[in-house]
Formats: sequence, structure tokens, C-alpha cells
Amino acid sequence: MKKMRIVAAMLACALLVGIFYMLVPDAEENTDFCVKIVHTNDIHARVEENESSGIIGLPKLKSIIDSYAESADMDLVLDSGDMFHGQSIATLVQGESIAKLVKACGYDAMTAGNHDWNYGKDRLKELTALADIEMLAGNVVDKDGSMFFDTPYYCETVMKDGRELKVGIFGEIDPVIYSSTSPANVEGLTFNDAVAYAGEAVTELENMGCDIVIGLVHAYDPVSLASKVDGVDLWLGGHEHMDIDKEVTTPDGSSSYVIENGYYLYEVGLIEIDCSLNADGEVVDIDISAEKVDYTTAGKLDENAEIRAVLDDINKDQSVILDQVVGTSTDDLDGDWFSLRIDETNMGRAVTDSYLLETGADIALENAGGIRESVSKGDVTYGDIIGVGPFGNYIVTKQITGKALREILETSIDIQTKNIVANDLGEYDAWPENSGSYLQVGGITVSYNMALEYGKRVISVKVGEEPLEDEKLYTAAMNNYLAISEDYPQLALVEELGEYSACDQALIRYFSQSEDVIWDSVTTPRMVKTTDTFQ
Repeated sequence: MKKMRIVAAMLACALLVGIFYMLVPDAEENTDFCVKIVHTNDIHARVEENESSGIIGLPKLKSIIDSYAESADMDLVLDSGDMFHGQSIATLVQGESIAKLVKACGYDAMTAGNHDWNYGKDRLKELTALADIEMLAGNVVDKDGSMFFDTPYYCETVMKDGRELKVGIFGEIDPVIYSSTSPANVEGLTFNDAVAYAGEAVTELENMGCDIVIGLVHAYDPVSLASKVDGVDLWLGGHEHMDIDKEVTTPDGSSSYVIENGYYLYEVGLIEIDCSLNADGEVVDIDISAEKVDYTTAGKLDENAEIRAVLDDINKDQSVILDQVVGTSTDDLDGDWFSLRIDETNMGRAVTDSYLLETGADIALENAGGIRESVSKGDVTYGDIIGVGPFGNYIVTKQITGKALREILETSIDIQTKNIVANDLGEYDAWPENSGSYLQVGGITVSYNMALEYGKRVISVKVGEEPLEDEKLYTAAMNNYLAISEDYPQLALVEELGEYSACDQALIRYFSQSEDVIWDSVTTPRMVKTTDTFQ
């Protein structure tokens, strides 16, 4: 009996050994892994599908995520910033609505864009927790030098055939972007050098045993950044609203892949990383491929029911406030991104005149990038107002000389000429970085000749009905962001004279005026092109 037990035990051991060798790959064979990534950037709270515009929306994004991840050994959902801000659905509740949707979509990690700070640094931390997402921006540090966000990296592992693949992700923000949000939003914070931090992050992730390193970045030029850093296999960028799909060479001669996927969820990036681990657990081959899914494909998909339900609940809760009529517009007001950058528009007139109404200033200025939506003729709702100015900015006044105003106008017209060239080329990346600094104006009438050289294009200026006087002081109203713009030191270097209400509240009061007043306001040109060269 004892002998039979011994034989049975030996047979069992042999069986287990056989199973072990079936599960463990031959020492000479590699194990193949497939990592699939769904990547978005610069959504700016465009969470609803819009067929006419080609915006995919989050309910269909979730369908893309679920379908794409099915056959992967590891799947990741990542974003490169400017998620929580930009539409009334976000602004009305300081981003909480977007955080709920991000959580429901199953995002793993993101980095912060400049507009994600618009509710303030503490609120961004709160939104990160509500979204249940890792906010990766390790080069953002507090006064004591400690990281502002809680976690510097997001790592994920997968086992296959007894071998483990580990993917590490870091995130950072271009330090130049520090000035692209109100100083109050990032008070006490420092954005450290992006190249230096990336190098440190790569070293730490490699020491943690990561086989693949991914960088999430919100930057003006992710391609240039990638070319200066060794050890990053894939960079996922945002901020410039561009399509990028490029392989670059790094300082040690290696390759790095850089991807950015437009903006507003007009498209979604699908990235596949195929790699192999040898018997020593080393990566012996990495192949990265990418495709972009736009509305042509995504529009045919069914919406994810869970995301649709979350979005419907949010809209229901907000509809009472957003649908409230606050005034009337006598015309369709043009707040198109391109229109605002190449000429004055009637939407620009409405905004600047609302500043004059609020402050009693002589002059009003608004940067084109501060206006985000058009307004249709007829009833104007609170939702329309927030769509025009979703940034939570407020109005400030400063005193400037007539001479300073001329210089400001010369700079604005110079930006305009470059914007027109870019617009005529029809290439987004041809637009200058400061395209949104072209000014919409109120309280003045300007005659100018774009054919003349810079510094001589302003032919004449009237403030109200009176000619501009170079030595006279004038009170100028603007939003608090424009007041510190690097493009206009004539404003940035001058102390504030006064602070007034939020820009959206001023616009509500503007539209509550009589229709005759509004009609005169939006139909009267302020920037008049001329061929005249005599003042």
C-alpha cells in the first residue's frame, strides 16, 4: 500500500513538472507582449458628440476604448492635458462634471494642461481625486521644492508565460506654459526645466524595473523636447492642437516616437506597442504603431450606455441654470477661433463694450484667445455666456498713455498680419504661438494700413470722438489674463487701477440692455483698414 502511494506521488510530480514546462517558454524563445493605448489631448470639455462639427464625444470614446482594449495584454487610457475646462458644462461646476465622466471612462493617467489650472491649483487636486486618475506633472513643485501632485509616476505590469512586462509613465508641463494661466492659479508653484526632469524620471523608472517608458507632456514643441531626452520610448503630447506622428532621434542615437491628436476630440489616438522579452526578462524588440480615429469612423459606433447615463444626469442637473435666458442678441455674433484672430468681429465688439459698461473706462481690450464661442441671434442664455468666456476671468483697469496705446495697437496689428498669412496657408502649425493675442477693441476707432512697416501702420486713433493724445493718460479695461500678457509690456508693467466683476457677469449685464443699444454696439466698426498714410 505504501509502495502504491509512492508511485502515485511520483506520477503526480511528473505531471506537475510537465505542466510547468508547458507553461514556461523555451529558454531560447522570446515572449511577445501587446500594449494598447487610447490617447486624447486638448478636449477642452467637448464631451458631447457633435455630428456637424465632427466631435466624437465621450460616450463614443468609451466605446472606442472598450473595443480597442479587447485583444491587448495591457491597455492604458491616457490624456495630455486641457481636459477639465472650456465649456459651460465644466465651468458651471468648476470641472466636477468632467471629473465624473473621466472616472466613468476609466482613464489611468494624465498630465495637466494650462487650462486645467483655471479653477486654481487646489481645485485641480480635488478634480484629480474626483476623477480617480493619476495626475502626472512631476516638474511642478511647491515652495519647499516638493512635488505639488501626490504621485510622480504611473506604473503597470502584466505577466505572460512566466515573464513580467512593466510600463512606466511620467508627466510634465512645458515651463513656458506657466504664464498661460492666471498667476493666482499657480501661486507659489514652480515649473522646472522639462528636459532635466524627463532625464531624472527616465533614470528613476528604469531603476524601478520599467521595460517601456512613456512621457505625457503639455508643451509647445514636444518633438524638440523628445529629441533632447534619451530613454523615452513614446511621448504623448498636447497643447498645440496639432496632429503629430513622428519618430525622432535622441542624443544617444536611439529613436523615440512622438504623437499628438489634434484637439476638441475631433480624433482619438490608438497606439499599439508590440515588444518581446527574452529569457533574462530584457526587451529585445519594440515596435510602435499608431492610427487616429476621427468622426468618419467613430460616428458609426453606438454610444456607451453608462457614459450616456452619466452625461444625461449632468445635463439634467445643469439645464435649469444653463437654459436661463439672460438677455437678447440682435445679430449672430461671430466668436469663431479663426475669425477672431484675423480681424475684429461683432462678438469682440460685444465683449469689449461689456467691459466699458462695467467699468466706465475709456478703452477696452480683449485678446482673441479669450473668446471661445459664438452667440446666435435671439435669446441669450447663461450657457451661451459661459461658452463665450469659460475661463473665470475678471475685469481689471489700468492707466496707460496714448503713446503706449499706439504701441499696443502696432503689436496687435503685427500679430494680425502673421495670422492672416497662416490662415491663407490653411496650415494650423503655421499660426504663431501668440495668435490669440490679437486684440478686439472697444471705445476707440483705429485707422490703419497693413502695407506699411511695423511701427507705422497705425494711421489715426480716436478715443470716443476725440483724437488720441500721446501724453494723455487713459483708463483701459481688460481681462486679468491680458493684463499681464508678455506680448504687451505696456500693460503688464503697469499697476492695476481697479478690479471689477467676473467677465461673464459683465456680459450678462451687456445683453440685458435695450436692443437698440446692442445693435449700435455690435454693428459699429472699430478697426478700419485704409491705404491712407497721412495722420
